[in-house]
Amino acid sequence: MTNALKMDYWDLVTRSLRLAWKYKFLWFFGFFVSSGGGNVGQWQEDAAPWLREFFVMHPYAFVSLIIGVVILGLAMIVLNVISTGGLIRSTSLAHGGRPISFAQTWRAGLSTFWRLLGLSVLAILTVFAVTAGCAVPIVISALGGAPGIAIAFVIGAVLFLPYLAFLFLLTFTVTYAEREVVLQDADIFSAIREGWNLTKAWIWKSLAVWLVMLLSGLVFATALIMGILIVAIPFVLIGIGNLVAALVLGIPIGLAILVLASGWYGTYSYSVWTLTYEQLKAATAHDDVQRPLLEGGAGA
Repeated sequence: MTNALKMDYWDLVTRSLRLAWKYKFLWFFGFFVSSGGGNVGQWQEDAAPWLREFFVMHPYAFVSLIIGVVILGLAMIVLNVISTGGLIRSTSLAHGGRPISFAQTWRAGLSTFWRLLGLSVLAILTVFAVTAGCAVPIVISALGGAPGIAIAFVIGAVLFLPYLAFLFLLTFTVTYAEREVVLQDADIFSAIREGWNLTKAWIWKSLAVWLVMLLSGLVFATALIMGILIVAIPFVLIGIGNLVAALVLGIPIGLAILVLASGWYGTYSYSVWTLTYEQLKAATAHDDVQRPLLEGGAGA
């Protein structure tokens, strides 16, 4: 029965593109879901020795910076979770022809904050546990010299595909579970169970949508890079005469482009997956209704 679903992937894309362009206030939330809760850049050993020396001479400044980074990271996580719930709710309402607003989107994110946060924590712990379970035999084997390294390589090769499959299954399960929480008001474990059921029933459809999003991401990244390069041309020319002026003018404009583009793409992405979830959910419900009827007819 589940194989009968015909998904129009082009419709998923075009409807989501129109929605992301029409409701530009959603870009605020789209930026924070694209940010993934915020990422801290890797510290380079010799990147800024003068800065390290400054912090040694001014330890309070160092402590203040650490506190500021922690507060910023926590704020990004909070906004990421709120934006996740808000975008799911608003994209669903908008596709259903119902009005949406910034305030309504924000309230929707707040109302599901703790459940979505708990879902994210469980997902992170699951990834950590499975990754550690896969890494331990590889590391232990690698410590055994040349023969151990060979064994570690074999173990890694054997575990690679199952681990990759695990990541895909977990990603789809969490994606659908988030929408169960927001759109069906489900608790965490009920949402996970339904998300897993949808993933099992529609794994190939989910992979197809993932491929569509992969292609969308490549097109988006290419267009963004080309756009930034074009915008950068006048600032490069300015920099020939005055580097400081070029940086002062160019960096804020470049950052603004990145923020707006990330917000737009985050909105588009969540719209695609919300539409996908709703179609798969409807098809599953249809199967559940039709199956007893068919079995009853066969029995008669």
